[in-house]
Amino acid sequence: MLRILFFLSLPILLLPQTLAIASWNVENLFDMHYDGLEYAEYVPGRHGWSEPMLRSKLRNISEVICDLDADVIGLQEVENDRILSRLQKRLKRAGCAYPYRAITGDNRTPIHNALLSRIPIKRAKDLRITRYGRQRSALEAVLGTDPPLRLFVNHWRSKRGPESDRVVYAKALKKRLDRLPKGAEYFLLGDFNSHYNESITIDKKHNDTHNVTGINTILKTMVGTRMVRLDDLKKGQLASLWMELPSSERWSHNFFGDKQAIDAMLIPSSLHDGRGWEYRSGSFRVYRPKYLFGRHGAVKRWSYKHGKHLGKGYSDHLPIVAVFDANGTTNIADQKRSTWFDKTLEWFGVEAKGKQQANIGSSSVEQPQAIIPAPATDFQSATVSQIKKKKKISKPLLLKNAHVVFKRRESAVIQQARDGEAILLYRSALQLEEGHCYDLKIYRMKRYNGLPELTDVEIERALGTCDTESLIPKFHPSMLNDPRAIGGVARHIQGVIQRHSILIDGTPYRIHFRKGAGRPRSGTRLMIDRAQIGYYKDHTELVVWSKGDYHPW
Repeated sequence: MLRILFFLSLPILLLPQTLAIASWNVENLFDMHYDGLEYAEYVPGRHGWSEPMLRSKLRNISEVICDLDADVIGLQEVENDRILSRLQKRLKRAGCAYPYRAITGDNRTPIHNALLSRIPIKRAKDLRITRYGRQRSALEAVLGTDPPLRLFVNHWRSKRGPESDRVVYAKALKKRLDRLPKGAEYFLLGDFNSHYNESITIDKKHNDTHNVTGINTILKTMVGTRMVRLDDLKKGQLASLWMELPSSERWSHNFFGDKQAIDAMLIPSSLHDGRGWEYRSGSFRVYRPKYLFGRHGAVKRWSYKHGKHLGKGYSDHLPIVAVFDANGTTNIADQKRSTWFDKTLEWFGVEAKGKQQANIGSSSVEQPQAIIPAPATDFQSATVSQIKKKKKISKPLLLKNAHVVFKRRESAVIQQARDGEAILLYRSALQLEEGHCYDLKIYRMKRYNGLPELTDVEIERALGTCDTESLIPKFHPSMLNDPRAIGGVARHIQGVIQRHSILIDGTPYRIHFRKGAGRPRSGTRLMIDRAQIGYYKDHTELVVWSKGDYHPW
């Protein structure tokens, strides 16, 4: 009898200390019941939408969820509880059961927000956006963990509508968050249909709010023109976990080549304060297995062509995932677990583990002993030449008086007048203007074929226009052998194109035309106004970024 009583108490003692939480827009998971609210292509019996087609869609979605292997996953674009229940059963048959589920119950919208969990869901309810509107309700759920963790699963209005439509969602959510108890631990996830820095990147056709955006302004993930980061996260603000990744990796949705970070995870300071649940720094990522991509790198969305479902593909979104650890007294109690408890577990045939793990896909990450929030970031000054010598940036740096000598799309080349050397900002220069100077905060860098690139940069202070023209020298072939010139920009390059080279005074030099810059035919005489001196596979080369950078000579 004693054994039975103790065994029944085991689930309480073994509350999870680590959670992997994911979010995924599954792209229109509809069932075979006609309710009258379905999208036209998902009306049962039309456009090839049939029971076998539905089973294919459930099988494909289940494959991703099983491989992702999160403990909790928020789902968007689920029609109703009937289809959520079918997905739950399909996952159980596949060997990756999620015993607990919740879904919004507003019957006026075709699709809903849902939650599948291996952890008991203590309670769940709809968070109505407006009293009379037809907006999709957010799902508010509290997990039965110790301490409790509250989740808000979101799916905001698409960009078919103006930003004011998404501001409505943000205001309703902010109103609810402001009513939570002081220090409450909560987590926002879902498809916000907003880029992580929407206030900067917003399209003119959507901007009916004068750059006030739901995700940045109302939810306070941005202060001025700076994104809130974990190291400076304050009460009343939210940090977007997209800032944990380099700029070039911040996307989960590829809309005809426009890579967007419209799915998001947002955390308050209570998940980065050393108490209760804590976000594990560096754990956020986009789930990108090879089978979710086609031959040319396009996301394999659910296939619908010529008015018919094809039964192939997954979703037009990629899942995102992050890890959270129980910290503070709960975690300390677990660390001090006595030897007799381990022996008792073995008595019942349960393997005792001193360290718990969260499995995400094929990788496993051990739980750290304790999490202490980082102090406010202290930026150390550095020059371009000093940065170029580094293998990585372990602590953020301050680069003063950086001259933007060259900018194309989201990339730029910067120099300091006194330092003389140049470095590329790869897909991290959106806010910068060519011919302007800035003090920049440098968070991340990488090396591409040996050439250093800055991949996460923010403006500390804009210094206005400055003389950058004098920093761009006229090209001379000797520059290709000068280590100090590599990464910089040269002007006035005359020659004749021959396949992958340009003939200058009878001598061939390697040249690369980036995607979108075109490639002139062999024999074409060119005047290249601006080109970068790059480095690729142990060879220096001239890199042309845009068609506007050259003309016939």
